[in-house]
Amino acid sequence: MPFASGVGRLALAAALLSCVGFTLVQAASPQAAQIKPRQDKLRDMGGALKAITDELKKPKVDWDNVIIPNTQTIKDRSAYLLNWFPKGSGPEAGVKTYALPEIWQKQDDFTKIGKTMQAEAIKFDQVANSRNLDALKVEAVTMGKACKACHDDYRSKDYEKENDE
Repeated sequence: MPFASGVGRLALAAALLSCVGFTLVQAASPQAAQIKPRQDKLRDMGGALKAITDELKKPKVDWDNVIIPNTQTIKDRSAYLLNWFPKGSGPEAGVKTYALPEIWQKQDDFTKIGKTMQAEAIKFDQVANSRNLDALKVEAVTMGKACKACHDDYRSKDYEKENDE
């Protein structure tokens, strides 16, 4: 049996090395490694906007626990938005992403839309901190349009199909 256990050890070592090799190949692409964190941050922003719009439907809004923390999340995340899409972090990275190649093909337009979104996020947070409910309702619509401007041209339609949106 020593031979069988030696073969078994060799097979186990080969299996482990192949897993390590696979992990190293995946880790070799810094662009691919950025996709999941990007998706998580974008979901944070979407969740924050949804929490705000849901809260605005209530007779009395919770400024301190819902509105202001969520506008802060949108503002904070948006400051880095344009850094989340380095060249090579699209579909070619081999990781599932809803980012369309147009992001990199129409970089000037994407940047313009991103900067508009960032400006709106700052304004949204300022309006929330003023605690002016009517102004916040208007700004929430504007913020939603700023997000949608990017989604219309730069996010795959598969996202809505797969995420029931």
